[in-house]
Amino acid sequence: MQQTGDGSMIVGFKQSVRLIRSGRARKVFLASDADRIFTAKVKDEIRKSGYVELDVTKTAACLGEMAGIDVPAAIITIY
Repeated sequence: MQQTGDGSMIVGFKQSVRLIRSGRARKVFLASDADRIFTAKVKDEIRKSGYVELDVTKTAACLGEMAGIDVPAAIITIY
């Protein structure tokens, strides 16, 4: 978990889905080059939960850099 200027950040599907379902997620960054089945699951969770800002403009490599990790990341959630 990291702190950003906007709040705390979580990397990973399971933790992100928990935040989305609990209504605590404020913004989700979803990699534009992520697997379509994966992205469909995340988008479905966002639709069910109500409004969560979604950004799909960055690649997995870019999200990994944003998170400060050395590997690509398919999803980052700000809460």
